[in-house]
Amino acid sequence: MTMVTTKEEFKEYLLEFISTYKADIPKLVELEVSLRDEKNAFNEYPSTPKTPNLTAIRSTGEKAFQRGIINGKYSFLDYKNGNNEKVTWLDLELPVVLNQNPRRCCLDLLGSLDGISLLCELKFFEKTPSDHPIYGIVELLMYRYFIQCNYEKLDKYRVYHSIISNDFKWEDIVKDNSPILILAANKKYWEYWLKKLGANRLLKLLLDLNKRLGTNLHLFETSDEDFLTQKGNQVAYCPKVTNQQWIKVIHHF
Repeated sequence: MTMVTTKEEFKEYLLEFISTYKADIPKLVELEVSLRDEKNAFNEYPSTPKTPNLTAIRSTGEKAFQRGIINGKYSFLDYKNGNNEKVTWLDLELPVVLNQNPRRCCLDLLGSLDGISLLCELKFFEKTPSDHPIYGIVELLMYRYFIQCNYEKLDKYRVYHSIISNDFKWEDIVKDNSPILILAANKKYWEYWLKKLGANRLLKLLLDLNKRLGTNLHLFETSDEDFLTQKGNQVAYCPKVTNQQWIKVIHHF
């Protein structure tokens, strides 16, 4: 198996991967359409993303999960191999393409681990299981591809929120030979999907993707959070996570 070396090869392999699984995961067609749309890789529409509301939201699901994590400012990644690494969260809901579509591709969380860029996609099982893990994995890989295509324009138009830092550069992500990619979800999510899919199958798929694409992609589990109780009778509230420790899912296999 030959490792891809160019943006074009990365895209083509990702499209092949989607084709393999889209019959079982129809929602992957949405990502296939975005990936095939050349405008997402070449458009230069000026963009100023609206600053997300962090402290007065109504959601008790994935949006609350995202806000709670960034309100906590950092998380600890437990690799279960003696390493416990601190991630500082820098920004959220960052567009990675430049167009007028209000539902354009956006990265859930951007962080830094010892100066290495970390891109994170979130899933949260509240009342329903949320998206299939393969869907989340493809989202992350697609975002990485679009960042490779668009980083100069994203920097030109200063597409970020300056929540934590004013000197963020998209170019820094591209300079990292292997930025960290994380699909993170709560314990309830992983219990559901690992039972349904088979842990070994998902592990093999992840290892094969990392080897073929030269990526540094991991799966992490967070604690379950009761945002419904946090909200109580309030119309809007400031969500918080009760545990900042994340555990690498591979060690649950």
